[in-house]
Amino acid sequence: MRDAFLSELTEGECLALPFLFEFWAMEHQLPPEGDWRAWVIMGGRGAGKTRAGAEWVRACVEGALPLSPGRCKRVALVGETLDQVREVMVFGESGLLACSPPDRRPEWQATRRCLVWPNGAEAMVFSAHDPEALRGPQFDAAWVDELAKWKKARETWDMLQFALRLGERPQVCVTTTPRNVGVLKELLALESTVVTRAKTEANRANLAASFLEEVRARYGNTRLARQELDGVLVSGASLGCGRGALDGGDAGPGAGHAGARTL
Repeated sequence: MRDAFLSELTEGECLALPFLFEFWAMEHQLPPEGDWRAWVIMGGRGAGKTRAGAEWVRACVEGALPLSPGRCKRVALVGETLDQVREVMVFGESGLLACSPPDRRPEWQATRRCLVWPNGAEAMVFSAHDPEALRGPQFDAAWVDELAKWKKARETWDMLQFALRLGERPQVCVTTTPRNVGVLKELLALESTVVTRAKTEANRANLAASFLEEVRARYGNTRLARQELDGVLVSGASLGCGRGALDGGDAGPGAGHAGARTL
């Protein structure tokens, strides 16, 4: 059926198809319907979280035509460091520049630490090491990457909430591998939060087969594997090293919290 569909496309439609994310996306990468404030994409390493976040930003800022206004005009891109935002969220293989078609591709203005789209929409870059930088600017959308590993997660998250005050319904997309940290568990407990989840294997078509074989063989069903590969929020001791990282463990409150809606 897909081959028949592709054979009927014009040359222009074929060129546009790689950038029609709805056609290629996995279920956990598509924005949930309904009235939500925060969408948490919680998955294992390589599960396609970055691509989902970048495509969500595209959907927010792009209009029907390259110069047409989108739903959002000012977006915050927040990662642990400025380098990580730039190299993963902006210039990465699944980042905003790589995901954007040529006629809609934003321009990177390094001195401003800002992406500017042809229609005038902007996305400004922030580091979680400097939460005070979010005091002053205001946004109608934000993409937050790897919230669970930020050293100043609570301070930065709080400052971002005060900055999300433009438009009729400001929203934030959070892409993260889970960790048993307070700010993530509190976010998952909110009724205004929706969650999609995926194991690393969900994106196996885009990953090296040897990678999956090696990490599964090495880490099996350990607590570290459940967190880093299965995308499960695991309770208990640190998973950094030692026997605690290798023992099985129960999923924490975020695995199925009564507050957030899991899709």
